[in-house]
Amino acid sequence: MINRRRRAGAVLAALAAAVATWLPATSAQAADGPVVRIDAPRDNLALPMPPSQDPPQIGWLLHNDGPGTAKDVTVSMDLSKVKSWLTVNGKPAEDTYAWSTMAEVPEGDQAGYIADVNPKPDTPLGTTGTVTLSGTSANGTVVSTTVRLTVGSAELTVNELADRKGDKPGTAFDTPVTVSNTGSVPADGVQLRVQTTPGLAYADRFSNCVYSKVPDDYGATQRALCTFDTVVEPGKRYRLDQPLKLDVTKQALYEFVSREALPLPGTPTVSGSGPKLALVPDGTAAGDGTELARQYVSVVNTADMVAGGDTAEGAPGDLVHVDVTLGNEGPARVENNVDDDQPALLFTVPTGTEAVEIPERCSVWNPEAESGTGERTPGAAQYICQPRPNEFEVGDTRTFTFGLKIRAGAETTTGEAEATTSYGNTMEFDDHHANDTADVTVEVEGDSASPSPSPSPSATASSDGGNDVKTQTVATAVDSGSLASTGSSGILPVAAAVGAGALLLGGVLVLLVRRRRA
Repeated sequence: MINRRRRAGAVLAALAAAVATWLPATSAQAADGPVVRIDAPRDNLALPMPPSQDPPQIGWLLHNDGPGTAKDVTVSMDLSKVKSWLTVNGKPAEDTYAWSTMAEVPEGDQAGYIADVNPKPDTPLGTTGTVTLSGTSANGTVVSTTVRLTVGSAELTVNELADRKGDKPGTAFDTPVTVSNTGSVPADGVQLRVQTTPGLAYADRFSNCVYSKVPDDYGATQRALCTFDTVVEPGKRYRLDQPLKLDVTKQALYEFVSREALPLPGTPTVSGSGPKLALVPDGTAAGDGTELARQYVSVVNTADMVAGGDTAEGAPGDLVHVDVTLGNEGPARVENNVDDDQPALLFTVPTGTEAVEIPERCSVWNPEAESGTGERTPGAAQYICQPRPNEFEVGDTRTFTFGLKIRAGAETTTGEAEATTSYGNTMEFDDHHANDTADVTVEVEGDSASPSPSPSPSATASSDGGNDVKTQTVATAVDSGSLASTGSSGILPVAAAVGAGALLLGGVLVLLVRRRRA
């Protein structure tokens, strides 16, 4: 019996949180202790032929429903049905493969272990079998699960579609879908995943599709999950018997639709009403398909991005705070998935003040390079603030709080907040420019003069770290993104702490990278 212990990677640990969202909220509890469920994220595993140098893995996670901590938990794999043609970790399979005992499994999710599996050479394509993962606990119950293994794989691709431009709100367009099997074995059914950004909506409902809102790193949160019991043969192509139709909503601007086809993992899911969408033969498998196709849709629409200013009052030497904002008054939602030139806010610091507290999402603006420097250096003339997340629903507003120190001899003065982009460009979709700028005024106590506007800033901060009142150079600003800065006290508000934690968790679970498109 093999007892080699292998800790599952960070991917399996991250998957545990996702798995918990669809597993049943309750389960039958053992009368004398906790109930621990084994979950295999990949319960239908294709094995390559010839055997791979980087073999597939059977991996599992645990979820302890409680009550309490499970003690001395063991998990083993029954290989009796597949041992004649399977290797585990490079050795011929035996009847059972066991992992090391886990002394304690607390309530909640727990990372498990993995094992490499490969078919033996010359195993016929299509050979299939099931392994069972089961276990024991000194004080509870362990619920088993199964994994199906198949020699060979069905490799499904979908057709690519040209990007669209010129669609208008209130119209609709078709998205024809074809599915090709470029693999070595049939796919016993297909699961078609279609996802769109919120500006697009499914015009029709089909009985074999489930419609839902799902999280997505790139904003494609509207999902249609359609299942077909059609057997998709190797080397063949199939198509939907009718195109999927998408409505362009009044909030549409920068949108896209993605399509992906996968071998059906289980029994087709039926949602209920509507006609049934079918997958029908359509000739030879296409050689130019892709696993995941994305079609971008640039809609003829507008969104009014608005800059917001503020007024603060204080005496020379005081530290005052101003809130500058960037908001969207519609009618379109803004989520630029085309390039990196995202909505931003440019803050010109009022003359006679020095920005000493800068929000995290703001950096010194370099007008010559037409971009932010990435540095939150006090005393600069201007700062560019780039919101995260960078999508703006209609009505959304992001606030950046700057701490300004009023210099000796300063008079009432006014700076500016300007709605722009990361590279200082005009937002092409915004056709209302009267509210692109807003005053940011610091009223100095004892000064009866009208506010004096800040002069055009130089590219670099003054040598003494702030604006000189006599020479009227511009002061520094601070950026905290959409979280307000609290100044030199270093105490972070609860809302900011929660936001920061969410960003950190997001960094661990997903890759938050937007691709630049030509």
